[in-house]
Amino acid sequence: MSAIKFVNVSKQYPGTPAPAVDNITLEIPEGSIVVLLGPSGCGKTTLLKMVNRLHEPTAGKILLDGVDIQSIPVNQLRRNIGYVIQQVGLFPHLTIAKNIAVVPELLGWERQRINQRVDELLDLIHLPLDHRNRYPAQLSGGQQQRVGLARALAADPQVMLMDEPFGAIDAITRASLQDQLLELQRRLKKTILFVTHDVEEALKIADEIIVLDKGRLVQKDTPCNLLANPASDFVRQLLNSDDRIRQLSLVRVETVMQPLDPTIQPNQLPRVPIGTDLKQVLSIMLAPKADVVVVTHDEKPVGLITFEELRKVGCLSN
Repeated sequence: MSAIKFVNVSKQYPGTPAPAVDNITLEIPEGSIVVLLGPSGCGKTTLLKMVNRLHEPTAGKILLDGVDIQSIPVNQLRRNIGYVIQQVGLFPHLTIAKNIAVVPELLGWERQRINQRVDELLDLIHLPLDHRNRYPAQLSGGQQQRVGLARALAADPQVMLMDEPFGAIDAITRASLQDQLLELQRRLKKTILFVTHDVEEALKIADEIIVLDKGRLVQKDTPCNLLANPASDFVRQLLNSDDRIRQLSLVRVETVMQPLDPTIQPNQLPRVPIGTDLKQVLSIMLAPKADVVVVTHDEKPVGLITFEELRKVGCLSN
């Protein structure tokens, strides 16, 4: 099922010779992280902002759970979509608790329910409860970004829009935030449309990647298939598709694993947790008698990866 559907969507700004978004039709599967990737000016942020009507399309329509968003009052639409931006956008004069509670308060939640939700979210983003009465300026950049994520999750929206949310963060903190986003997604299963120009970030977090160029859809596929079968020289150069070792270090096991085989005894096989990259899996497979690796979640087997499967999906294809 698609949570978001674009149908022949275009956006042309007045006085510009070409559209920022040019006749795009695509679907965003429910419960997945889909990344919009491409160079500056390719239309990825414009496309994302049309979902919550910060920009209105010039042509075409956008459906949210099958409903044309033009039929939804704009304030109601935005309160039901989580939105995270690069600059965080926390209100400096409000405490962390008040920042997180903005949308629930607009929705008229009772105070007890709001307080409970704030505490749940602080725990979810691994911030101590005593941070609820601090102000944004008293937190690090990474902590502020986590609060921004908590605020977007406050009313429990099914759809999240994330516009280069980690772009202004240092590399180490950025990697930690990416890991935390994946951890949250495994628990919450939100539909996330994520904008980045960072190829490694896209390959690491995406279930699917949409490559845009000059407002047009160039290719939409899983990270591994995109690397193995780039649709054009533009995609190949953007992803640096010829660097096989780099590919393996960026793609997560859950994007290529297969269902458990009832004929295989998982307790007798090497294991890796969800979130492990394929380079680590290949290292295990190079050991004697380790051509099958079990993928686990919360220590329970959830899938399998074989060396032949790696070749089949493309990351090790010739």
